[in-house]
Amino acid sequence: MSATTTHPKVFISYSWTSAEHQLFVVDLATALRGHGIDVILDKWDLKPGQDKHVFMESMVTDATVGRVLVICDRKYQEKANSRAGGVGTESQIISQEVYAKVDQIKFIPVVREFDDEGNAHLPVFLKGRIYIDISSDERYGDGLDELLRLIYEQPLHEKPKLGAPPVFVSNPGRSYVVELSAALRAIREDKPNRNGLEMQFIKGLVTELSKLYVQPEGNEYDEGVYQAIVATKGLRDQFAEYADAVSAFSTSDTSRTLRPFFSLLESLGEHFGPPPRSGQYYPGWSDFYKFLAVEVLLIQVAALLRHDQWRLLGELVDEAFIVQDEGGAAKTIGFVGFMGQHEALDNHRNRRLKLNRASVTADLLRERASPENTSFAELSQADVLLALKSVMTIGKSAATGWPRAWVPRTGIYATHGNQHKVFLRAVSPRGRMNLFSILDVSSPLEFETRISTASERLSGFQHLSLNSFHSNFNFLEAINFAGLAKPL
Repeated sequence: MSATTTHPKVFISYSWTSAEHQLFVVDLATALRGHGIDVILDKWDLKPGQDKHVFMESMVTDATVGRVLVICDRKYQEKANSRAGGVGTESQIISQEVYAKVDQIKFIPVVREFDDEGNAHLPVFLKGRIYIDISSDERYGDGLDELLRLIYEQPLHEKPKLGAPPVFVSNPGRSYVVELSAALRAIREDKPNRNGLEMQFIKGLVTELSKLYVQPEGNEYDEGVYQAIVATKGLRDQFAEYADAVSAFSTSDTSRTLRPFFSLLESLGEHFGPPPRSGQYYPGWSDFYKFLAVEVLLIQVAALLRHDQWRLLGELVDEAFIVQDEGGAAKTIGFVGFMGQHEALDNHRNRRLKLNRASVTADLLRERASPENTSFAELSQADVLLALKSVMTIGKSAATGWPRAWVPRTGIYATHGNQHKVFLRAVSPRGRMNLFSILDVSSPLEFETRISTASERLSGFQHLSLNSFHSNFNFLEAINFAGLAKPL
């Protein structure tokens, strides 16, 4: 049946169980006709002198009848299974049709009654089929909506459109920065030329990324952005290896340890402004670089947490970076400034492909993570930590206006009890000292006060969840607020 059919035709098969049940079927048929569905019902369409068996068979086998609704109650089940009466004859016809045709969605079980064990009264030939439940007044409304959507072929959960194949499938080659090996050796051996070799790796990384950049064009401009990001997976894993080495083998001169990483963020930020081109403006022109900035930031924070590098972490969250704004002018931002909206991914691609995702960015972060090169759990922990740092800064500031906090996108995958190890460990004196050092607070009382102030300014942290459909993420629960606010 075409989804464009103005008045789809359906036939209702049922048992004359009781006068009440017959009235229910007539009411259901009437409701369906009121919604534009041409219902064929014996009480309306079977005339005196007609052969009821021929009528039933013609309705079941008629190609113009798009659906056969089988109203299942205890009596229908008994008659169908014993091949008794009109229902028995009808069920013989239906069962032959069901098993003889590949397309079996013509026959829809509509359950009116369940047995004492909660099992639907389904005849044998419909066992195992997904059914529609209209067995009670409470279920009737939802069941009718589901039935209407099915008949008109307009499902509640529409299958997303297909995107293009991933770039690495059609092009098995991958980008690689050859300077990584020398940089890793120098880091692990703490060679005097370590910093210079690291900067060469960062420069090579930025060069390889720029080769993959695609300028957005056309209505499907998001596809180019998406595929370009997908193609950076090998470079992403290389950076994760580098970030882990930096965190594991930091030198006593910590002021220089993160300099190459800061340079990487600023190099990505140089592309946040308009590209050197003329022509039509596309809002997603910088999403490629913005996504990568978020990803490498989370990877580096995750690596520092993995190796308990709290001093370095403090330097990172307090650092100022010079990037381009959308007009192409230089500006100074903190880490929160890298959290920009990804128009091509989270808005345009989401709508165009009808993905109905809370965040395509979060989906990509998850897909690209791996236990060997920074797990998704580690990224989520880093995400929440950055959110907490931004919240504590807001709680300290007396500035007016709507404050800007780091929104942990990965929180859409949070489960109930979504706590992370770094916050659970912080109930100990040493763990709390480490955490409080980067949050710039000195006591549980100050911590609680800042959280309370920030909560008032951020509407109870509601906007830290991307939308109301993903309510499993609870910011206060995620940071173990109850444990951290307790006096030592």
